[in-house]
Amino acid sequence: MKETSRTSPAVLCLALLATSSCRGGTEAPSAAQDAGGVTVFEGARLIVGDGSAPIENSAFVIQGSRILSVGRTDELEVPAGAAVVDLSGKTVMPAIVDPHSHVGYYDEVTDTEIQDDFTLERILDHLDRFAYTGHALTYSLGSDMPKFIDARYADDPRSFVDLRDASEGAAFTGARYFTVGRGLAWPGTGNPRSTSFYPAVSPWIAEASVRELAAQRVTLVKLWIEDRWGFDDPRSEDAAYMPPEVYGAAIVEAHRLGLRTIAHVKSVHDWKGVLREGVDAITHTVEDIPIDDELLAMLRERPGFVNVPALTSQLDGGSAPRAQGERPAWLGDPLLTALKCRRFLDEWGQSFERQEPAPRDGGLWAQNTVRVRAAGATILMGSHDAGGRRPIGWGSHMEMEAFVNWLGMTPAQAIESATSATAKFIGVDDRLGTLAAGKGADFIVLDANPLDDIRNTRRISRVYVRGQQVDRAAMGARWAAACDAEGRS
Repeated sequence: MKETSRTSPAVLCLALLATSSCRGGTEAPSAAQDAGGVTVFEGARLIVGDGSAPIENSAFVIQGSRILSVGRTDELEVPAGAAVVDLSGKTVMPAIVDPHSHVGYYDEVTDTEIQDDFTLERILDHLDRFAYTGHALTYSLGSDMPKFIDARYADDPRSFVDLRDASEGAAFTGARYFTVGRGLAWPGTGNPRSTSFYPAVSPWIAEASVRELAAQRVTLVKLWIEDRWGFDDPRSEDAAYMPPEVYGAAIVEAHRLGLRTIAHVKSVHDWKGVLREGVDAITHTVEDIPIDDELLAMLRERPGFVNVPALTSQLDGGSAPRAQGERPAWLGDPLLTALKCRRFLDEWGQSFERQEPAPRDGGLWAQNTVRVRAAGATILMGSHDAGGRRPIGWGSHMEMEAFVNWLGMTPAQAIESATSATAKFIGVDDRLGTLAAGKGADFIVLDANPLDDIRNTRRISRVYVRGQQVDRAAMGARWAAACDAEGRS
């Protein structure tokens, strides 16, 4: 009997996304969204995303997935026959470009973390959640399963579609998917939700791992350098995590191949180590002790060095002042309640009643980030979303608020750190991060002005990704029905 291949509905869906929508996550194009049509959006306050003054009573014209022109309503020439969308009273900002997430291994409905069980269905759901919350792109910082970017690892190589390419398609319903792939770590010290990382125990293995990532078109190499659950080397009395000769070899090889590196580092000692070896960026801040003068001097020697601090303030109840025993007000935010089941939010709220509020200045993590910024580093927003108490799509909004409350940024600077600055770091600033002629039509329509209150980035009216309006109502209904089905409403 001839064996037939079985392809999952999600794989079939992914293959079809280049020509049509198959998950009901994006509205069927209206006259104002026709791929060949022209649409003018007028009347909103427009935040460009580069720190410049907002354009009041703005108008901008899009065709397909691109912005044709931007200006004031009374100055912009509107093409004849263009559809018109009135955004009077609204504020428009660029869609968020997120350089730090972990997608694929958390079921947001059942609240279950499943090691190594990266299903395409779950990743697509996570990317929808990012789009729902105003993201144009999220960069998964590993350890990701290579089966979504390399046909050799695919469950069925014959039906393989590179998820990165599919997520650029006009009919794709979620945010764009970028990934570091597997990443490199000493055994036991990588992302605890996955065992897929390369076990970098020698310079040779590190170099070989970087070469495979380059062959997979990965352009940012992730290095985990942290002593957590590491497998001991019986030949050494040193802590069980990646030593400088190994991560140094990875950095040199990455640079030889034209790639950049980003290191997961949390101690003063290891910040200094990776800086000496020439790392391009660090994710997380210094969490062990106050930063010393030597590290600050090293940072001053590299002005603009990129740090994605991952303050993740929601784990402490947020960066806004909170009384002892009080639940954070944001637990009832409509954006969050659309993402998470009611039972989960109630249980999370109960935990905050027993948890000490965060220090008013954010404590050691935040104050070390203040010092890093003062030394000339570029601080980028990264959601650090992974699911559970780091809800997919929510963290970027909390991180921007923490940048204002704890780091002393203005709302405009916080928005820039999540849009144009992150787009520049990732290398997509030719199309994302700012709203200007020639850029992508990826933007958020807000009911209130985030320059007045950064929390207003959550007051989302509409989201457009690749020039198409995201069908947030359908997504929200899908998640609510899933919560009902699991008895978690």
